[in-house]
This record gives sequence, C-alpha cells and structure tokens, in this order.
Amino acid sequence: MAGSSPGTSVSAPSLSGERSGARDACPSPCNRGCAPLECTFELPKSFYIFVKQYRVDYLMVMPLDRDGSLSEGSGFELSLSNFVRTISTSSQVEDVRIQNELGDASQRTFRALTEYMKTIPSLKSLHLEYIISSRLSVSDAEAIFSTFGPHSTLQTGGVTFEYNEPTKAATVKVLVDALLQNQVLRQFKLRYSGATSRLARTEDAGYEGSVMRELNRYLQSPTNVLTELGMCKVDDDEVIQLADTLGLNKKLQRLWIERGDNSSHREGIGRIGEALRTNTVLEELGLDGNTGVGVEEMEALVGALVPDAASGLQPNTHLHTLSFMFGALEGREGMEQLATLLRSNTSLLHLDLSYLTILERNSENVFENVEMLFTALRFNTSLESLNLECCSGVGGKDVLGMIMDMLLHNRSLRKINLEDTGLNEDGDGEVVYAELRGRDKTIDQELEKAIRNMEHVPPNSARVFLCGDPEAGKTTLCKKWMAIPPLSACGTKSGEIDDDHSQLSSTGTNKNRMGFFIPKRWRNKFSKSSKPSKSTPSSSVLELALSSSAHDLDPLSSIEERTRGIEVHKMVWEDMNISVWDLAGQEEYHTFHDMVLPNRSTIGDCCFYFIVCNPRRVVQHLNKQVQMKQLEEEIYYWLVFIASNTRRSKSYLPHVTILMTHHDLWRAKNDDLWSEEKVFTQKMKHIIQGLRNKFKLFLEFDMDLEFIAMDNTSASFGDAMKLKQHVLQYLKKMSKSLPKTLKASVDFQSTIMKWSEDSSREPFVEWDVFSHFLFQEVLCFGSLKDVGNELLEKIKKHVAVSLHNGGHIMYFDEIDMVILNPHWFCQNIIGHILFHCSKLNDKYAIAANGIISQQDFKKLVLDGETIYKGRFKEILMIMTKLQICYEDGAEMIMIPSLLDGNPIPTNWEEVFVSTAKTFNYLGSKLNTADESITKLTRGFFPRLQVYLRNKFLTETYRLYSNSNPSRLFCKGISLIVDGVQLFILLDKEGSINIISRCCGGGDSRNRDVHKRIMEYVNDLRQTPTLGCPGVVFEEHIIFPSSLANALDANKLRCVSKKRLLEKVLRDGDLKYAPSWVDEEGKSTSISAKVLLGDEEWLDTLERRRQKVMDMDKVLDSKLPARNSDAPAASEPSNSDLVRKDSMKRFIADEFDSLKRLIHHNHEEVMKRLDELENNIMDFQEKLTSRVCSNIDNLMECLLQLNNSNIPKLPYIMESAGMSGKRILLKMVPGLKSYQLQFMCEHKGGFHIVQNQPGCEVEIGNDQTRLFGIVMYWGLTISVMLLKVGAHLTAGMGSMVPDLTREFATILDTPGLLDLAQPRGDILECLPKELKNEPHISLQDNEEAKAWLVQILGKKCPPGGIQRMFKLTQMVYTSNSNQKGRGIAWVCDKHRDKGEQDGSLRRM
Repeated sequence: MAGSSPGTSVSAPSLSGERSGARDACPSPCNRGCAPLECTFELPKSFYIFVKQYRVDYLMVMPLDRDGSLSEGSGFELSLSNFVRTISTSSQVEDVRIQNELGDASQRTFRALTEYMKTIPSLKSLHLEYIISSRLSVSDAEAIFSTFGPHSTLQTGGVTFEYNEPTKAATVKVLVDALLQNQVLRQFKLRYSGATSRLARTEDAGYEGSVMRELNRYLQSPTNVLTELGMCKVDDDEVIQLADTLGLNKKLQRLWIERGDNSSHREGIGRIGEALRTNTVLEELGLDGNTGVGVEEMEALVGALVPDAASGLQPNTHLHTLSFMFGALEGREGMEQLATLLRSNTSLLHLDLSYLTILERNSENVFENVEMLFTALRFNTSLESLNLECCSGVGGKDVLGMIMDMLLHNRSLRKINLEDTGLNEDGDGEVVYAELRGRDKTIDQELEKAIRNMEHVPPNSARVFLCGDPEAGKTTLCKKWMAIPPLSACGTKSGEIDDDHSQLSSTGTNKNRMGFFIPKRWRNKFSKSSKPSKSTPSSSVLELALSSSAHDLDPLSSIEERTRGIEVHKMVWEDMNISVWDLAGQEEYHTFHDMVLPNRSTIGDCCFYFIVCNPRRVVQHLNKQVQMKQLEEEIYYWLVFIASNTRRSKSYLPHVTILMTHHDLWRAKNDDLWSEEKVFTQKMKHIIQGLRNKFKLFLEFDMDLEFIAMDNTSASFGDAMKLKQHVLQYLKKMSKSLPKTLKASVDFQSTIMKWSEDSSREPFVEWDVFSHFLFQEVLCFGSLKDVGNELLEKIKKHVAVSLHNGGHIMYFDEIDMVILNPHWFCQNIIGHILFHCSKLNDKYAIAANGIISQQDFKKLVLDGETIYKGRFKEILMIMTKLQICYEDGAEMIMIPSLLDGNPIPTNWEEVFVSTAKTFNYLGSKLNTADESITKLTRGFFPRLQVYLRNKFLTETYRLYSNSNPSRLFCKGISLIVDGVQLFILLDKEGSINIISRCCGGGDSRNRDVHKRIMEYVNDLRQTPTLGCPGVVFEEHIIFPSSLANALDANKLRCVSKKRLLEKVLRDGDLKYAPSWVDEEGKSTSISAKVLLGDEEWLDTLERRRQKVMDMDKVLDSKLPARNSDAPAASEPSNSDLVRKDSMKRFIADEFDSLKRLIHHNHEEVMKRLDELENNIMDFQEKLTSRVCSNIDNLMECLLQLNNSNIPKLPYIMESAGMSGKRILLKMVPGLKSYQLQFMCEHKGGFHIVQNQPGCEVEIGNDQTRLFGIVMYWGLTISVMLLKVGAHLTAGMGSMVPDLTREFATILDTPGLLDLAQPRGDILECLPKELKNEPHISLQDNEEAKAWLVQILGKKCPPGGIQRMFKLTQMVYTSNSNQKGRGIAWVCDKHRDKGEQDGSLRRM
C-alpha cells in the first residue's frame, strides 16, 4: 500500500496533541521514547478513525467506550504509515469505524484503509461513514465494499452515505452484491440519501434500477441481516417499495424515513403502517423531514398500534420507539391522531418529538397541540421517555402546569427532554426534571403494576390549612368547627344553614370532634383553667370554650395561651375525613410550617387554604394608610408562602379563601353608604383583586368572592356552618377530579382514628409495628401473600404515603418511623421546643444562638412525660432526619433556624487560612425567578445548612469541625471541598449565593465543586418535604473580580446567565463582554467565555453552531425553490458546495476534538476555542452574504422596487424629534409622523447608513395598512439579519437594543418569515389594520410599493435620494465576485471601494 511503509520513522504525537521533531522518536502515542519497530503500544479494542481532507497524511484516532460513545480526553493523531505499523502489531482490535472527509485525497486514503481492514484477523465490526457515492467509480466501490464480501470474517458492519449527496443506485448494487455473498455477518446498518433533486435524477438516469429496488433484492434474501435502515430525502415510491417487503421481514429492527418530495398524494407511510400489522421484528420507527404524514397515512399507522375495536387486541406490540421530527406531523389533525395513539397504545416505550414543527412557538394552534399531547399522556401506561428538544412552543406557566398535572396521572414516564424549549429558557424545566428525579426514587414499575390491579376509590380525606398572623381568629374558627354537630343532627338539608339550629342543644353530643393525645403539662393546665364541674351541662362547655377563645384573641392575653407550632384536629364532615391544621402566626414557628404543607404528593392532594385576618384595627383607623398596607402585606405573605410550597399545576392549583374575622366588631351599625365597613370592603376588594391577578397562574381563588366576613366572639354557629359547607363543596368536587386512591388506604383510616383517641398509646411507632397492624387490619392484604415480602412492603409504604397525604399520619421516607398523631409532633414537640428555645420565651429561653445542651434538650422533650421514657433518641432521630437540627458533638444540639448570631465575615481570611497569593474565584447567585410570587420560605436555608453539613460529612469531604459553631453563620455556611474554599450565603432578597475560590490553576476543579453544590441546592429545593417545590431558580453569574475582597452578598455584582446566553445564542455576539461598575466607579468588563468556563462555553458554541447550520439548511431549501425556473448556471457550483461542506465538517470535528481535550490542557483549549469562535463567525458572515445576495428571491415583494428607481430596503424609525433614534417596533397611538430610512444594499452585507438624514413621512388614516406593510418589510429584513448574527455589523446594536427580546419567539423558530402571513411577536408590532387582516396579498405589496414610490417622488427631487439617504444607485460589473449582476443602492463607502476595484459602476 502506497505511503504506508511500516518502517518509516515519523515524528510521533504526544497524548496532548504536540508532535516531537526527533527522527528517532517512538512512532506511536505511547511517549516512552522506545526505538522504531520496538514499540509495544497497542491500539484499543474499539476506536474511530477520522480521515481528514486538509491533512490526509494524518489520521485522528479516538477510542470508543463500551457503549460506543467517544471516550473523552484520549484521542491522538497518527500518520498513516505509523497507523499501519501500529495496527499490524495490535492483536486486540475488534471494532473500527472510519469517517471519511470530502475531497479526492481523503477518498484515496479511505479506500486504502478499507483494504487494510481485511488483514486484521481480530476485527469483528467495521462501519464506514460519509461515503460520497458520486465520487466512487465502480472499481472503487468494489474495492471498498469487498470488505463485506464472501471472504469477510466480520460479524457486524455498516455503511453511511453522505447526507447532502444523493446515493447512486449503481453504488448500492455493488454493496448488495457483496452482502449477498456474505455468510458470516449477523448485523448490518445502512443509511442513504435519495435522488430527489433535478440534478441528481439526471446524473443517475443512466442506471435503470433504483436504490430501493437494489435493497429489496437483499431484503428478500434469506441471508439478509440488515437490522437498521435510514432513508433520507427519498420519494414516496421508494417508501412504498420498502413497505411491500416489510410485513414479512424478520431482520429489520430500526427504520428511519425522511421523505424529500412534496407531492400532494402520499401513501408510503400508510403502507408502512399496514405492514406493521404483520411485522413482528421492527422495534424503532423514525419519521423525519419537511414532508408530513398525511391524515390517511397517520390513520393507517395508528391503526396498527392501538387495540382493534372488534377484538380488543393491538395488532403490533413489538414497536417500542417512535419518532416524529420537523414537519413529520401535519397540523391539528396529525396531533389528534398522535393523541389517539398515546391514549390507547400499550407497548411504546420511547416517543421522540424533537424539532417538531407543530410544537414551535409560531406554529398555528401550538397551545392546543401541546395541551392535546399532555392530556393524552395522562392515560398512557407504557411510555418511559419523551423527547421534546427544540419544541419552542412547549413553554409558559400553563404548559408547566399541564406537565405536572400529567405526571400526577401518568406513572410510567421517567424521562422528559426539554432542552431548548420555552420551559428550559425560563428555568421552569428544572421543576419538571426535579419531579422526575423524585420519581426515580419513589416509582417502582413492579409496584405500579401491582397497585394498578388493586381496587381504587375516590379520595375521602382532605386537609384544611388555617394561615394567618397571630390573633387572627384561626383557633376560634377551629374550635367552632369541632363543636358543630353533624348536619343531620341540625335537622337541615345538606347545604342549607339554619341559624336557629346552629347551636348545640343541652343534650347534644359532639360526635364531630376526634380525640388526640394530650401531654401531662397541657392536661394539668386544661383541668385548672377550663374544665367544668360535673354539674355543668354540655352547652356550658361550649360556651366556656367560645368565651375562652374570644379571650385568647385579646392582645393583652398571655403568649403562653396562644397556638404553639401547629394544632392538628381531625373531624368528619359528612362522608369526608377532614384534618384542620391551625398554623401558629408567630414568625418563629414559620420555619417548620412549610414542612407540613401538601407538597410531597405525586398522586395529588385534596386540600383547602384559609388566609385568616383580623381587620378590626384597620377598619377603626381607615385614615391611616399604614394599617391597610400592613393588612395587604399580611395577605401577600401567606399567598407567597402557599405558592412557594406547593407543586406547580394547571388543573389542581391550591385553593385559597381569604377570611376576615371579628366581623361583629367592625360591622356597620346602619346602611350608611360611607360607613367604615363599606369603605374598608371597597378598598380591600380592590387590593385582593390585584393580588388574585398576580397569583392567578399559581393559586385558585373563589369566583366573584374577594373575601368572606365572619363573626368570632358570638356563640352563633351560622358563619362557621356556612364556611364548612363552602369548604366541603369544593373538597368534594376536587376529590372527584384527583387520581383515585387505594381502597386499602380508606379502610385503614378508622384504625388510625381509634389509635388517635387512645391517649395511652404512644403517638409514634416504628415502621415494623405499623406494617404489622396494617397487614392485620386491612382485608385486601390477606390476598397479597403471594406477591412476595419485598413487594408487599412497598405496597404498605404506598398506603402510608396515601395516609400522610390525607392528613391521618405523618410518614416520611427519610425516617423509619410513623407519627400516628400529627398534633403531638407539630405542637407538643416542635411547637414546645421552638417556644422554649426562641425569643418567644424571652424570660426562660434555654437555647443560646441556636445551641442547646443535649441534657436540656432531653428535659424539654420529655418534660415529665413518663410515656417518652427511653424514646428520646427516636424523637431526636426524627428531628435530625427532617433536617431540623443536628448533634453538634456529644453534648450539644444545633437548631440552625434559631441561630441569630455569628454574622458573615467581611473577608475570606477571617475564615480560611491560606498562604496562597493568587486564587481563581467563582460565584453564582440563585434568584427566585418569580420573585414577586414565590420566595424561599424561612425554614429553607436553615435546612440547607444542615443538609450540606450532613452531605459532605457523609461523602467524607473535608468540613470544618462540627463542634465549632463559628463555621455556621446566621445566614451562611463555609466548607472546604476537594481543596476548594466555599461560602453559601443568603442575602436580604432571599437569594442564595454560592461563592468559591481555589488557588493555582484550579478553574476546572473549582467549577466541578461549584456545580456539585448547585445541584445539591436545587435537589433540596425540589425535595417535597424539606424544600420549596413552587420556587424556580434563575441563575446569575457573579463577576469574579467582585468576590476577591468582599463576602457581603448584598455588594456582589452579577449578570443574568439567561441574558448572557441570549446575547450569544440569539444575537450571535460571540465576543460579548458584560461590564459592571464597582463602588469606586471603576468599570470592568469580562467576556462571556470566561464567565461560563471552557466546558459550558464549548456547549454554547455548539448550540450557536447548530442555529447557524439550521439557517444554512433553510437557505439551501428556500433559494432553489424560489428560483426553480432559473437556468442551471445560477445554481451553486459543486466546488462551492464542497468548500462549504468542508468548513461545516471541520467545525464539527473541532467540537469533537475539544470535548476530548476539555479537562486536560486549559491553554490549548482556550486557543482552540478562539479559533472555533472565529470559524463560526466566518460562517455567519458567509450566511449574511448569501441572504444579502439573494434578497430578491427571499423577498419577492422587494424585487420590483428596482424597476422604480428607489432603494429596496426600507425600514421605519421613530420620529426624529423623539429622544434617540430607534427602529420602530411598536405603533405609537395617535402619532402620524415617522422617519423613513433605507439600508445600504451591498451584497456583502446590508447595513444601516450612519448619520442618514432620512425622510419624514406623514400617515393618513387611509394609509395605515400600506405603512404597516412597508414597516413589515423592514422588520423582516432585520429579523433575517438577526437570524444569521449580522445585526451587529449591520449597525443595529445600539438602535435596536431589545430587538432579540422583542422577537425572541421568531428567532427561536427555524426557517424564515412568511411574508404573506405575519404571526406571533412580529404581528404584535404592526398596526391594528394589519392585525385584523394579517394576510398580505400580492396586490397589497403592489399598493404599498406604489405608495412608497409616491412618497419619495414628492419628498425627493432629482438627486434627492443621495442627499436624504446617502445612497447611490450602482451596477455590479463582470469583475464583481458576486454571483450574477444587478443593481444596488449602496453607501458612499461601498460605492468608493467598488469604483476603485472595478466591481461597481454608476448607473
């Protein structure tokens, strides 16, 4: 083989990519300095070979992991001769993949390599990729494909033909002939491109066969081993030919079809669907391309994958993966068919809808399509993964709620890919990911299957939460509810309230009230203060209770008598078991409140929230605005609290009713129109209506009812009865819509109630005890003996979770205990501890700065109760597992929520002792995305402190001594992890700041640790019990230079990461460098590349590269289509295509190479990242030139303007008299004067002409539509330039600073704008005359052009265009490098340059 002498001494590359120039260096990548021909280096078992066009004498060799993916950081280069010598001595090579480059030289190297593969005895698998069949002669093809011929020993193989080149049937014939003679191959993969273009059909016309005809020869052969087939850009006839053999095929497992024709009559996919009825092998089917699946085709496909109406059997149960990409589904009808499939199919495991056109932002009915998709998925029981990558229409709070609601019903989905969707851009994707991460831990498919086969009933339990500040009347309401007899005892019909019967009779009994365990300390107090004598009738008991509750609300009443922690009372309302959770109003208790809200359930919660307020003082002092403001802030606080602690939803939003108590004390004495009550009511309704609008996507409110007023001090039950019916009506409705619960859970509720009433029973038990009772008491468990102990235990825990969600018990996965009496734990333990250890008990507080001795803590918990003897450790363990406290050494206990000292230090050296002089700083600020609606609640950060401490102690990383409280701060925690010094700080806005530093060149290590901390914070945030599931973080990057000298979180300067990525990805500004001003007024800037770091910057560049390549693909499809009647000479030359494809391949190769190098050589990575940026920017410039050179084809409406002797690139600016010059994005109501401007039309790139005077345009009422059309032309040009990243060079950066935000949805949508139909964001910019009739006809364009010509005729005398617009009409000469000749209005700079080089001449 030429050029492959194994004895040739060639400079060997090092593992870092550098080559030595020594002649006697080792000719392999081992770097041991061994002599030539004596090296024992062996190639890996599996590797990739890249044959480069630009360096054909060298090969890039990259090892493969076991899963077939590229192994990071281990690629190396070898000369062809060294590769041949090395492989000749390697005995373990089993799997080789060879990727070809464009160019004749690389083709020759490619052929030589395939020839040599035949000599490797250990080789078992060979794949050849990116073969250009048009460049292969028959002899070349025979030589290459003989590798798979009769003498081959390969077990698996594959061939991929170049996507952008039509595959020749003659070449495929050679391949098929070779395969037909092979008796050894077990699997073979093939991907080819069809000849759908006119040029390709002409070139292949000399051969009578077709690619599919040749493939069918092989598919019908008994020796066929084709397991994977990809058909790209094929016509419908080829799909039909394949369908004819697919039904009985026994080998093909994966099939990918991309049709390239646009014929109106298509039936190929329908025929595939019919074949699937009898096919029993195909596992994966992918449908791609701009040609959609027709309605009839989709019906045939769906018919094979859903149960038959007559037999109930599903024809095909073997297909487990289905893909619809780009334009594969057509409109609403296509989505309806897909929804039908998802509702009924029982075998699909994976659905790929990435890049689906009908799920893009600007597509028609996108919201309805998204809603249809997720509604159908509620009923699916088999799907495990869903890919929605680049479906930009999947975004917004409603869609997030749809997904979260779907996940309540669908228990099989484990993975949803939301990359580059609207949800991911807004940060809401993390909510879904966190939910799915939780399902990974809690959902067991074997368990789900067993549960589906058990009996289910609608939930009959619910929780009612009473929220509000102290002295609001929550406890009084609770006591009234407990004292109310069942409705049947009142002698009223259901739903009716008779105030005359709303008090208990002297002989009535309170059957509604459930007993609960009362500690001795409370029993003694109760017996002294409120126990009636034996002769006291029961009615007196009620009156005493009511009068006592009224006294409790007196502001002078002792704090000892107020609710501590949370009181939990169980009641029976009709056929529903209700638990009322009375949340204490004092702030010290709020750190525990969020742990009991129903945020942990993944199977739905039936609950109701009251925000209880006492407006008595506000009504009495209406002239004091501060009082009304305080009441508004009180309501707002609790709305934020509820929204932050409940999972996102659309159908199951938390229901909130606002209750104003003590109405009997502020009720008007007469019907005076201006009474204090009516004035207050009017003001408060206005305030609440504003809050309802603010929270409408997060919370549900009563229709047409801003608040409810209620008496408190009277003994009447009328208001309480009405409230009870109000709540009950809602809860019954909600219980019917929620997923059903296990009947076993309902059956066990009576046992739980009996336990609660038994004061001698311990209020908590070990799980084993609870499990035993559950098995004994619930009949259905007796029939589950055969399922096995492990599965039975899982079912029991599922029942325990259901009982927790209903408020009957408290059960957490984190602890191996079951709290039978929530009231005991929430009030008698947590409430009692927080009271005695906080400022609430300022005289007798036994904790100092959150620290309490174990001895004092034990006394506090036991407090004379003999029932707890010997169980203190279990109680402490429960509190520790719930991150409420931790044992600080052997003698102390730390409760971080009570920590009020130890302020955060002012500089790093106060905490960290280091001799290093230089550090690498890194920082991130996690803000709440909806900061006016959700916030991290008071208890989150103290739990985060415990969580991080325990996390790193468990992972054995170095942590500061847990016996030294100075390392835990009031609003922070400090750690050292893998040598990285860390602070996690909470600032006054409630944002979490993660800042770190590492000495030396530790950027990679610093970022790895930083990323790990971020993941831990996010995981805790989404933890149902311990976190704030309603909160979504928005990340900001802290400027490193602001971290060096300060730790004050309130002084750190940062930039939004979302905005940073927008500038790079949407604007294409790869050199973007945000700046900040320090306290001394000094401005500092830093590049986006440095802020993001090497790895994330590489990922960002790859995403920008994909956007640019997508635009290039769109131009490839649009330009020939618009110019189909043009002569063949106008088409790009083959050499142009080769150069462009070579650049695209080079950029792609650079990404692959950098991914392997990213963690190994920082300096080399930075250098090559710069080169990659420049390559992408060069490609953007070429795209700009393509758009500008073909603007007449892309915007036909501008074509005729050349014939009118006026410039053809108009745009509208705000009036010259307004402050600053900005491109007009919105019509200003009432303003009739605007500024008309024109761009320079140079084909190298359009641009705004600086200091162009322009022309004032007066608009009459009858000209608004014509003006809007011209405005649309200008916006269309601007968006085109934005899409290719040319708006900065076009001079739009300062004139349109927010253009990318205004048109975000359009920029994220593939393709160009539809000039005949403005949509989305751009339609909102246009006058209402266009919004009402948005379709722009050819006649509309003609009239707009005539109007524009008329305006300029009046404003511009001969030569006026040059003076007003600084543009000169020029003609491209034959010396121009531009394709074709034409007329252009260009600026003075381009005019002078063109005249100098001869590319332009004047008209």
